[in-house]
Amino acid sequence: MVNALGSASSAYQSQSLYYEQTQVFKQTIEIQQKQDVVDIGGKGPVSVEDALAMVTERAIDKLKAVVDAARAKMGLGEDDPLDTSPEATANRIADFALNFFDNYAQNNDLANDEEGRQQFADFIGDAINQGIEEARGILESLQALNDDVSGNIDKTADLIQQRLDDFVLIG
Repeated sequence: MVNALGSASSAYQSQSLYYEQTQVFKQTIEIQQKQDVVDIGGKGPVSVEDALAMVTERAIDKLKAVVDAARAKMGLGEDDPLDTSPEATANRIADFALNFFDNYAQNNDLANDEEGRQQFADFIGDAINQGIEEARGILESLQALNDDVSGNIDKTADLIQQRLDDFVLIG
């Protein structure tokens, strides 16, 4: 009889352990399913892939709006071609940045000499480099940063630096 009770107890423990393991397994599956679904206010559950697609689509829309605004400021229509070569891009960035020298010099009591221009070039160069790195990060996160694009960014940055160096020496 003791043997029968021991067997029954052992069977109960095995069944209890099996039940606990099944519950843990079910909870794990529920957690994983919840992690693979995002609830977007009022739209109900959305898969992670769909949520990422929506975020990417919205980011691209915002980026297009920024590009359209920049094109408008440059006087370019929607269908007008835009030279995106490293040379043209570097010239646009450098021209825009260097236009602020007079205001910067006045606000910081700088002379229009090599030393004053160097201070401005250092300041504006740091800002430009930060923008380049941020753009590189955005392109990388969008998986649009390949060797060609990275090479063009590097060339653009080098050309901008050359323009800043020329500005310091020549004025």
